[in-house]
Amino acid sequence: MSSSLFFKLFPPPAFLAMPHAGLDISDDAIKCIEYHRSSRGLVISKYATIELPPSLVDGGDIKDEKQFVALLKEFATTHALGYVKVSLPEEKAYLFQTEVPSANFSSIAQNIEFKLDQNVPLSAADALFQFDLMPKSVAGENLRASVSVVPRTYVEHYMALLREAHLEPVAFEVAPKSIVAACTPTHEPGTSLMVHVMKKKTGLYIVSEGVVCFTSTIGWGSDELASAETATVPNTLITEINRVYSYWLTRPDVHTGISSVVVVGSRAEACELMLRSHGGEAVSRSVLPNVWHNAFDINTYVPPITRAESLEYAIAAGLAL
Repeated sequence: MSSSLFFKLFPPPAFLAMPHAGLDISDDAIKCIEYHRSSRGLVISKYATIELPPSLVDGGDIKDEKQFVALLKEFATTHALGYVKVSLPEEKAYLFQTEVPSANFSSIAQNIEFKLDQNVPLSAADALFQFDLMPKSVAGENLRASVSVVPRTYVEHYMALLREAHLEPVAFEVAPKSIVAACTPTHEPGTSLMVHVMKKKTGLYIVSEGVVCFTSTIGWGSDELASAETATVPNTLITEINRVYSYWLTRPDVHTGISSVVVVGSRAEACELMLRSHGGEAVSRSVLPNVWHNAFDINTYVPPITRAESLEYAIAAGLAL
């Protein structure tokens, strides 16, 4: 593992002090948010979105790189983007948990590097990883880390495309962690199930005290809300939420339950209402988060983005912090 590349992709807080925009690139669209610091604290200095042609990006795979770079370059030029922190799709990341010997950063990193090929189909030389120590409410008295791993070749190629579009990536972060950064107070007690709705798919993430402990993606998206068979559409999503909910409760190594279901993303308000309307132990606890929780106080600063829109900017909002 190259330490210089590691810290460029997953940098310590001091590195991210430079002004940068959060750039969320999904299968559906490109979104950005950038903050600047005013006398009132952080405020939104720019935000924008552009829809992507169908199938141009699929599960993080770029099908037409020339078209993608052209669109991204135009987007960057129009909105004067330079330094960016960029989302990585959950489909390109592996997540696993492992016991670690101490709370020392270097010792944990070395320990995880030795274990990589036992947990993911990548060698240490072919992988880039980031980790968080799991809270005791989940892990008990054992020291355990939640580790996100991405293929080095994917990130390096992605970086080259971004630079071709005249953007300079300062860091990359997997999408679930970016949502948590925006919506979840640091070390907030309790465990939640994040439901990240996209047009063609939905991500389900279990988060405990700000640490992503589980991820899953299903092939149900908000486009299906417009289906002629809307009355039967919720079954897929509700069934999967209940499955994940039950899985978490029955894990012998987990010491806390799920207190809420948090819905963000495409048509999040409609999806959250749909979940509450159809009942059930898990989905009846659904809520919509404050995407600006860790950026500013909405009682003293009114952002130029509606509440409904903000739920679609959750990833970009987290990346921009």
